[in-house]
Amino acid sequence: MRLDCAFAMNTDMIYRGIRYFGIGLIFASLVWALYKGAGPKTHPGGPAFSRAVGLYTDGKYEDALRDYETSIREYPGFIHAQRGRARTLMQLGRDREALEAFNEVLERDPGSAVSFANRGILQDRMGLYPQAIADYDRAIKMDPRLGEGLDWFTRLLQNRNEKPQTLTDRLKSLRQHQRDAGPSVRGVLP
Repeated sequence: MRLDCAFAMNTDMIYRGIRYFGIGLIFASLVWALYKGAGPKTHPGGPAFSRAVGLYTDGKYEDALRDYETSIREYPGFIHAQRGRARTLMQLGRDREALEAFNEVLERDPGSAVSFANRGILQDRMGLYPQAIADYDRAIKMDPRLGEGLDWFTRLLQNRNEKPQTLTDRLKSLRQHQRDAGPSVRGVLP
């Protein structure tokens, strides 16, 4: 009987220890979050970049553009703000400016598969099909996962019911149209 009592007491001590340890971890993570978020520079691109990301996500592209440009002025070497600016210009339908912005981003970071994919999407939309094909192809070769499109979880988070056309599918479609059109109509694809 004493053995059962000692075991029960030991189990209670273990559970109490685990509980206090868990509470301690929660407290430590809260302190860490406050420490990291309370500094003057909360993100490498500054507060303007952080605001721009939220505004872009909310579909407030004009405001996002303003904050991306502020971030670029304050942190000229921060490539993520420049990428955000390019994507935002594309969302606003300012295609020529967006193309120039993507070209600048890719000059600075030629290893960005996502930027090649985004520039390809923009060129596709602008009717620059041969350039779009080249960028889609390069992006997919650099990162094959880009060709697969959005996974089910991302579509769920973005509330997308249907699976959109993948880059690989679009690339195949453009290449097929290019073959069907023949050499005389290479730049005029649907």
